[in-house]
Amino acid sequence: MVIFMSNEDFKDFKRGFNNRYICFEYPFAWKDIETEEESEFTDAVLFDKGNNAIVKVSTKPCLVDDINDLKKEVEKDLQSKGCIIQQSAIDKLNNHEIWDVFYTVSDDENLEIEQFSILKDNNLYTLELYTKNNRDPVVVNEFVKVITTFKILKPSYKVENDSYEKI
Repeated sequence: MVIFMSNEDFKDFKRGFNNRYICFEYPFAWKDIETEEESEFTDAVLFDKGNNAIVKVSTKPCLVDDINDLKKEVEKDLQSKGCIIQQSAIDKLNNHEIWDVFYTVSDDENLEIEQFSILKDNNLYTLELYTKNNRDPVVVNEFVKVITTFKILKPSYKVENDSYEKI
């Protein structure tokens, strides 16, 4: 017996990401892509073709270990680059303080970025949603689902003084 499924039937299917440091689930329809800009700090780049959106997940060593200090420094940097901060707030998620900032890029007024950051043990975990004039509630809802499934398994970096090493 052959069962045919439409794209609609796949909408609730999820894929899992696990690199032994972090894990999360993301929609089956999203594709894991490689980009030229990937760095040692990039864990995953996902593309939602249906909504033309990109999600980037990264982990970086961070000398600051206070989310409020991080927020202040990054907002100052964004504003110096001409970015327009639409909203910014610190909240709690899974017993972690999380900073959520939504901003537009000045060189490309259509580029909208929503960034969630978690700071734990001098490791900065960032989940970013890039859209072009498309704050579609469906894609934002899927991004929030990715964030709610995000788990820190163990630190990626050991940070001491002004240096770090991969664990």
